[in-house]
Amino acid sequence: MKKITQRQLIIFYCIYSFAIKFLLLPQLLTRGSGNDAWISALIGTVIELLVLWMVLGVMTANKDKDIYQARGAKIVMPLMLLVFLLQIMILTKQSFYLLGENMFENLSAFMFIIPMLLLGIFFCFTSTQSIFRSGEIFYVFLAVGIAVSVLPALGQINAREALPLFSSGMRPILTTTLINLIYFESASFLLMFSGEIKIEENFKKRFMAVATAVGVFFVFFVFMFWSLFAGVSSAKNVAVANMTGYSSIVASGGRTGWILVAVWLLLLLLRFGVTFYCAFKSTKYITGLKNRAGIISVTLALVVFLLSSFVFTGLREMQLFITNMRWVILGLYIVIPVLFFVFGFTRRNRDV
Repeated sequence: MKKITQRQLIIFYCIYSFAIKFLLLPQLLTRGSGNDAWISALIGTVIELLVLWMVLGVMTANKDKDIYQARGAKIVMPLMLLVFLLQIMILTKQSFYLLGENMFENLSAFMFIIPMLLLGIFFCFTSTQSIFRSGEIFYVFLAVGIAVSVLPALGQINAREALPLFSSGMRPILTTTLINLIYFESASFLLMFSGEIKIEENFKKRFMAVATAVGVFFVFFVFMFWSLFAGVSSAKNVAVANMTGYSSIVASGGRTGWILVAVWLLLLLLRFGVTFYCAFKSTKYITGLKNRAGIISVTLALVVFLLSSFVFTGLREMQLFITNMRWVILGLYIVIPVLFFVFGFTRRNRDV
């Protein structure tokens, strides 16, 4: 079996990380911690990198092993499934919101969720090599989207807007980080492909170097977002779309803005498909159904449809759930999946 290369994995990680952060997260951070939003972003990024470092450590220590061989996998996989289901909900709502705010006034939530679920089912029948090869194509769109959206606004940055630092103390900063920590989760999906990845020389160092660069860029983006919009930043719903107002290319041609929205939607859909695939793999392991991909994927799609239609009916309901369940989410996203694999999976391989 041809394995996923280091280059493919790193490129896809960049897409996976960028897709969920550059739309609503800057607004959520500035709403909670104001001019110190970039500090909240920095703390969240540090936590994200620490989790990634531990995950990569597990992968490099167990090159040809997958998580299904881990001791206690039957306990952890249901928790991982909850992680991916929650991510699917966020991605679904963000994609719908992106289109509803920028392209279609009367977009039907029902008509929107169906194509997304069909995309998710399609990913369940796609080889992992094809999934990661697609990242080598779409990262070009990511680079163009960032360049056109962000670069024209660099000259308008007013660093004084970020002063004074810690104006309200550390509590709002830490609370904002904790509430929105779910958006900094970008390592769990890597575990689902362990055993299929070609671990090359200096794999961990190179991966961490790129991930750090991505994290630093996002912190700068949040700083830039506040310096441009300051007190009205909490009303700027889609950060990267609002940033395009400083681009003469976009301002002179209305349809160009639509193209940029389509680029970010493409990234969201790509992450949605991979996340759905990870949920599919988790469900497949939990149920023990090896040759029932159709049944599992359709059932999973039905569950997502019901949750999206009757539980998490909008972004407000989604964010309220995340706020109320922040400590549970912290455990799901960091403590349980990462520490279990670090101390459980590695130990089992040492015993062999």
